Amino acid sequence: QGATVVVANASGVPGSAGRMSAELAGAGFTMAEPTNATSALEQSVVYYDPSNAAAQAVATSVAQVMGGLAVETVPTPPPVEGETLGDAAVAVMLGSEQADKTLVQLAPATATPTVTAPPVAGTTDTTATTAESTTGTTTG
Repeated sequence: QGATVVVANASGVPGSAGRMSAELAGAGFTMAEPTNATSALEQSVVYYDPSNAAAQAVATSVAQVMGGLAVETVPTPPPVEGETLGDAAVAVMLGSEQADKTLVQLAPATATPTVTAPPVAGTTDTTATTAESTTGTTTG
């Protein structure tokens, strides 16, 4: 809360900024109209305007839900068409690696924790291994 997010298409995939905007809106972010970046990127990056007190926290949150993207202060001028973020304080430069993916697809994989029970006091390990020998005859 406290900072509007704009997605700029830096991927070259038509409509991908609009689709990512819808994904982020569904995750609870306040979104501006998507736009285009002034240059292509392979990896997405999230920029924030340091003059907005909430922008860095919102940018970090966006970066996390998009799979752990880099977060940086926005360059001057912003690398978007029109060279302005308008009312937005956070800009997602959507690169080709993240274009047309859902937030679920971008989320980092979570490992299922392995839990090992401690030994019960007063018991011993009685596991034994037996070897069996079998003999077979094969006729061809």
